[in-house]
Amino acid sequence: MNKTRRVNKTITYVIYGLIGIISSLALFLAFYWSLRLNASINNLVINFYGTPLYFWPYVILTMGTLILFGINVPLLLYRWRKYGFPKLKGYAGGGLGAVIGVLASACPVCGSTLLSAIGIAGGLTVFPLQGLEVKALSFVLMAMPVFLTGRELKRFASGVEACPIPKDASFKAKDKGLLFLLTGILIVLGYFCWKMLSSDPVFFR
Repeated sequence: MNKTRRVNKTITYVIYGLIGIISSLALFLAFYWSLRLNASINNLVINFYGTPLYFWPYVILTMGTLILFGINVPLLLYRWRKYGFPKLKGYAGGGLGAVIGVLASACPVCGSTLLSAIGIAGGLTVFPLQGLEVKALSFVLMAMPVFLTGRELKRFASGVEACPIPKDASFKAKDKGLLFLLTGILIVLGYFCWKMLSSDPVFFR
């Protein structure tokens, strides 16, 4: 029994971890696709590496948003499996943050095709900080659901707040098919990430 429990616990950790990594990779592909519409990482490095007060906040906010999205998705899935689907109020920030993050994934010098498409002429250059404030907004909106879900789960566990009858949120040995499916999806996304990045001069000159 203990061995079965350990196997199920390991499978649970791996599946939730894979879901988080896949979510981050999928959002990264969306970010990079938006950037590659009219620029590249190489353009960003050439134009802004010499401006550390812009370049590094841009990189840190982008990476932070990707990581938070990778936490959001499995955390929401755990909450749904454990207590049922939450009320969407307060949880829509993650999706909105992802959308705003995609819009902000552009080079201010080259412009933003997506922002121009919705009527913002000049793209990120119209903002006082050339889009850093949009990146920061995306990061904050992505952090909100993590905070809210974590606080809610803590209140449920401590009995401070009445909660639905808890269910088993773990995965079991019978879910190995899902494990293989997620592994396949991860390999496919990793391949597409490699193909996209391999065409960027900043990585392969």
